[in-house]
Amino acid sequence: MAVTSDSPSCALRAHRGPRVRRLAILSLLLVLADSASSQSPSPAQTSQQPFAKPSGSRSPVDELPNRLRAAAAARDTGDPAAVTRTNFQVLALAFRKLANIRSTEGAFPRAADLYKRSLSLEDAAETHVGLASCYLYMNRPDDSLVEASKALLIDPNNARAFNIQGKAWMKKRDYRKAVESLERVVQIQPEFEPAYALGVSLLDLKDPEGKKKAAQVFDNIVASMGDSGSLHVFFGHAYRDAEMQDDAIRELQKAVALETRTPHAHYFLGLALLWKNEWTDTPEIRQEFVTEINNYPKDFLANYFLGYLDSNDRRYDEANVHLKIATELDPSWPEPWLFLGLNAYSQGDLAHSEAYLRKCIELTGTDESRGNYQIRRAYITLGRILTAGGRADQAAPYLDKAREFQKQSLAEAQQQVAGKASEEGSVSPAAVVALLNSQEDHAIGLSSQPVDPTAPLDPSVLAHSGLSEETKKAAVTEENRLRLILGSSFNDLATSEAILRDYPSALSHFQEAERWHPAVPGLLRNLGVAAFRVQNYQECVRALSQVLPTDPSNSALRAMLGSAYFALDKYREAAETIAPLGQRAMQDSTLGYAWAASLSRLGELAQATQVLEQYENSGLSPDALVLVGQLWTDMGDYSRAVQSFHRALDREPALERAHYFAGLAQLRWEHDNEAIEEFTAALNLNPDDADAKVGLGYIYMQQAKQSEAIELFRSVIATHPDNGNAQYQLGKLLLDSGKVQEAVTHLEAAVRALPQTDYVHYQLQSAYRKESRAADADRELQIYRGLKAKNRELTVPHPMGRP
Repeated sequence: MAVTSDSPSCALRAHRGPRVRRLAILSLLLVLADSASSQSPSPAQTSQQPFAKPSGSRSPVDELPNRLRAAAAARDTGDPAAVTRTNFQVLALAFRKLANIRSTEGAFPRAADLYKRSLSLEDAAETHVGLASCYLYMNRPDDSLVEASKALLIDPNNARAFNIQGKAWMKKRDYRKAVESLERVVQIQPEFEPAYALGVSLLDLKDPEGKKKAAQVFDNIVASMGDSGSLHVFFGHAYRDAEMQDDAIRELQKAVALETRTPHAHYFLGLALLWKNEWTDTPEIRQEFVTEINNYPKDFLANYFLGYLDSNDRRYDEANVHLKIATELDPSWPEPWLFLGLNAYSQGDLAHSEAYLRKCIELTGTDESRGNYQIRRAYITLGRILTAGGRADQAAPYLDKAREFQKQSLAEAQQQVAGKASEEGSVSPAAVVALLNSQEDHAIGLSSQPVDPTAPLDPSVLAHSGLSEETKKAAVTEENRLRLILGSSFNDLATSEAILRDYPSALSHFQEAERWHPAVPGLLRNLGVAAFRVQNYQECVRALSQVLPTDPSNSALRAMLGSAYFALDKYREAAETIAPLGQRAMQDSTLGYAWAASLSRLGELAQATQVLEQYENSGLSPDALVLVGQLWTDMGDYSRAVQSFHRALDREPALERAHYFAGLAQLRWEHDNEAIEEFTAALNLNPDDADAKVGLGYIYMQQAKQSEAIELFRSVIATHPDNGNAQYQLGKLLLDSGKVQEAVTHLEAAVRALPQTDYVHYQLQSAYRKESRAADADRELQIYRGLKAKNRELTVPHPMGRP
């Protein structure tokens, strides 16, 4: 029976893009295909020798131990420059090694980030090659070419660089340039994978000379590695991709002649014969697929395709057996579900048909062009089922979508199921599907999203990597080793920077050390101290709150943590952390104030008074005495507050801020005349002191001297238009006097200057209502209510509060 254009084979005529990806994993596929297992060739077939290497080639030496020793020696000398230089070298190589692991696991965006981190520390050819390889898998051939060229500038005979360069040219379909690069690889380091890629590129030149040279390359591979069915399956792929079907059939027939159980040889031979037979099925062709299943009953591709052929021949029960096996082997592929659904529909089982077709649509997702928009058949059939069931409104979108796909399919003739088949070569389908998912599709899917290269790999990515369990365990073990090295190296680097008092750099590197290996001894302590030095109190608290319980007698850490809590307004934690320091804290220029202020904020005034008295008597500077006076004011002890401000003035008479704050204390003490004296004294020292003018104006308001107050507020605004207190008080006075329009102007300016002050919004909403601006008034009232709930202590205006 003729195979339709919707068949899983139609893409064999056009689907060529993923071939480069296949070439990059051919060596791994060959090993997998020839490994001994219950469904693999006999061990005798796995004893082939690797493709010849150039004489004198040696295994690469691991430089990391030497670099670690150099870094340890530098650390012992205490030379910061040497520590930096040697740790950069360690980090560069460790990043590259971890990137290599990520590449093996198929996490290419993460690998690319790690390679770039390595290159930022060391310009090495192998790192450029690794990055070029990642870009190739991520479908960025131009970037791959750039990195390969950089590698060759550093190392003109780098075989891996030429190899990646050749693959990138293949991806760009410039086969002559690909041949040039791959010939260089084979000259420098003749191995199977680049030699095979060279043969493929020569065939793609589509000229007799290229075909002749390709045959010679393939003969050399056989001569070097020994003849095997697996090799001829690969050669068959190459000829088929070059649309040389007779040559492809010849190679596949050689494969089955050498060993009838060569994995997938019968399957691909059946496809090639089907192609040559104008896509008309015959018993002989069908037998190739049957033979494949007899050899490997759990082969996904053979079961799927034989199920398709049976479905096409209306042998639905036989088809369903194979299609269900395919769905069990790989439930993520939509095509078996499609044909199960079509079969059920033809058999009148509409319920199962609908379920299968919906599953197919779900799994297809946005990849609707696969199989020449074969998904349209699911939409058409599902639309018919819904219509027959009286759900025409639900059917319409499916039928519309089917018509859209029909139009699009006329312009495309690709089918990715056959493309999937074309890539598998002589390896189990499960392994190849996993490799393909992880090495291109999954990587490209992740490439548009931000990734954290320090985060452990998602288990789902590793599960689909196609790696053996032993290889996965080895990768995890090596990653853990590299994580420890990275964490320790960043810690040493940061410690050296901290010694040089470069705390911002130190904090950044301590944080990176933690991301790689948080268990590095002393790391959290170092991180917390560096964070404190750069006033990153949130990070300081996060780190030191974990360290202090393990070292409660460490006074220095306790002092830092207590101060950090206070800076974050976490008064309970600050007080509890500082308290064990006792008398020492009371006499400390920083801790004493933080402790007393925390207790005050918590309402524990008796203990706050005790601490503050001790602190004040510890020989404070004038600035510290001003802080003490402010705290006494907050605690409502205005007499002591004024005394503290005056003590500061005794030591520094020109300290106008002490007069200002003394004026505030006197004002709250309801000593208006004394407050006027203090504000006036502040203005004598600094006539432009806007806050002192506002304080004086507020007293005039209290004394019903509105004209004097307005004059003062206007003078403040003339030189300080962003002074929110002056704008607010002037706006309020103008509103009270009926000058609504001018009041609105000043109250709006006050809101801009003090957006988080609730009473300013309340006064503005009052002004808006007097102007009949109800919507604006309602908006401001809503803001006022929200802020009031957050700032209960500000419900009573304190216009003299100094910023």
